Amino acid sequence: MKLLLREPNRDIMGNIDFVDQYRPVQDNYYRLMERFDTIKRQSAYNALKRFIKKDPDYLEPYIILSEMHLEKDNVSKAYSVLDEAYERAVNLITDRDGKWPAYLQWGHYENRHIIRTLLHKALTDWEFGNTDKALALLRKLLSTNPNDNIGARYYILAILLGFSFHEFEGRFNKGGFYDMDLTNWFTEHYHLFPAEFSQISVAE
Repeated sequence: MKLLLREPNRDIMGNIDFVDQYRPVQDNYYRLMERFDTIKRQSAYNALKRFIKKDPDYLEPYIILSEMHLEKDNVSKAYSVLDEAYERAVNLITDRDGKWPAYLQWGHYENRHIIRTLLHKALTDWEFGNTDKALALLRKLLSTNPNDNIGARYYILAILLGFSFHEFEGRFNKGGFYDMDLTNWFTEHYHLFPAEFSQISVAE
């Protein structure tokens, strides 16, 4: 049985606006990330494991560990680590009945490690062909974070149009960032799915 440790935030309509607690270990994590490329991989790995032991519900270290396992072609271990993070993320945000909150917003800084984990899970599922799972999770991320700071709408549209993850990245990823090419593409095609993007307003 899930225990609710505090009364959740609610909007004026009574809908839950989830905000995670502040997690002090994140300060150590970001200091590590600032020098990640200058230290030995084993040292980084050990530090990430320590962070998880200190606070198992601070989720960003799991993402990096998963990527480190992928670098070594250990796909099963990478999936296992990411799945643990995903399960913890869902457990953090859902109620006793497993229901998501009405809002899980990027604007609350405390939520970002959770949202990044959920997005990483969705994109990994898409990459490995689990498109139905990816689409369902991306839809939840968009509906609970309507400002869509993470660009879930772009991924949703790409999946609906039949893109693979690698096709999408090959077309739109410009060396680690996305430019107006992606925005213009979305503006041109989102009308094909009016029910999917009924709440989206795009300046023509």
